[in-house]
Amino acid sequence: MKRAIVSVFKPHGEGLRQLFGSLEADIMALVWARHQASARDIFEGLRDQGQRISYGATKTVLDRLVKKQVLVRNLESNQYIYQARLTREEFTNSAIREILAGLFSGFGTPVYAQFLDQLQEAEPEQLDALMQMINEAEKKKPVSS
Repeated sequence: MKRAIVSVFKPHGEGLRQLFGSLEADIMALVWARHQASARDIFEGLRDQGQRISYGATKTVLDRLVKKQVLVRNLESNQYIYQARLTREEFTNSAIREILAGLFSGFGTPVYAQFLDQLQEAEPEQLDALMQMINEAEKKKPVSS
C-alpha cells in the first residue's frame, strides 16, 4: 500500500502551510534549501529568520517530521543529519495528486464543475499551459482500435 503524503490539508493556508504546521513548513523549507542539515543547523536557520524557538522545540518538530515520514535522519559524527525523503517538487506533486484523488473519489462531478469554474478566472497564460498539458496527455493515450 502506498504511503500517504498528506496528513492534513488547510486550504486557507499559504504555500507549505497548507500541508504543515507553521514551524514544520519553515523547517521543511530550510531542509529543502540545504539538502541536509543537523538539528543545530535548522535551529540556527530558524533563529536567523527571527523565530524565537528553543533548540529542544526544534528537535521535537524534526522528530515529528521523521515520524510523519517526511524527513529521514542518519547518525553522523554523534549528531543526526536530516534530509527530506522527497524533493520539494516531488513532495508537492505527490501531495497535489493525493488531494485531488481524494476530492474526485469523494465528491466526483462537483469537483470537475468547480475546477471548470476556477478556469473561468484563470489568466490566459495559465489556460495556454493547461491546453498544452491536455494535448501532451492526449498524445500519450494508447490508440484504441
